[in-house]
Amino acid sequence: MKIFILTLFLAGSWLYSEEPTPAPANPAPATSGLTTITSDSLDLNLGKEKGKKQGLFRGNVTVDEPRFTMTAKEMTVLFADNDSVQSLEARDDVIIKRKDGSSETSSEKAVYEVADKKLILLKVTRQPKVTTSDKKVVKADKIIIYPEDDKMTTEGKSSVELKAP
Repeated sequence: MKIFILTLFLAGSWLYSEEPTPAPANPAPATSGLTTITSDSLDLNLGKEKGKKQGLFRGNVTVDEPRFTMTAKEMTVLFADNDSVQSLEARDDVIIKRKDGSSETSSEKAVYEVADKKLILLKVTRQPKVTTSDKKVVKADKIIIYPEDDKMTTEGKSSVELKAP
């Protein structure tokens, strides 16, 4: 089985970007750095004359970024004209784990929109869910996460499981 690796240097991370904010007492790891995507195969189109610049990663897709890891069976990355990541769509068994252990998400489909700085977890046949480190579980037909604002909204049928005090 052949493994393809695409390494991206991003000015800001694409799931958890770096914004100038006051330094916290326990600073999080820096997000400017390397993002590495590995997969069994890669179809890459960077030619302007052939339409949008994009990469299609298939089989055992793993994204390793300074603040999280993501796994999926397939992922499409759309690039802007300057080759920065514009958006991505991960499909089939999408798992995103924050490296600080604060949360884990699972869904059948996840879309990240760089311009809007939001992660959208979508239901295909089962509801996506977010599990926090204190074992709270949020499930909904659609979960929208704004990582920079530490905010989450849901749409459609939603539930929250809370740990008893």
